[in-house]
Amino acid sequence: MDFVFEILFEIIVEGSLEASLSRKVPLAVRILAGLLLVGVYGGLVGFIIYSALGSKNWIMFGAGILLLLFLSYGFYRIIKKRKKEGMS
Repeated sequence: MDFVFEILFEIIVEGSLEASLSRKVPLAVRILAGLLLVGVYGGLVGFIIYSALGSKNWIMFGAGILLLLFLSYGFYRIIKKRKKEGMS
């Protein structure tokens, strides 16, 4: 059962990432795919931070904040790259 969930999650995330970066997909669908990605990753990071605060585990809290920073930087780089490609 875990294998099925892993495959479904991978298909959703990878499909959303590809759809949000493709110029062939309509803008509204790209925006929804991007929002889905931000929601999935934001929810995961939020859950990690919330769980860490509930259990007073400061190492997990730090890992959650670090993950949030890495994801934010990754999204920033993708957006910056896409804007640069659009300007050329």
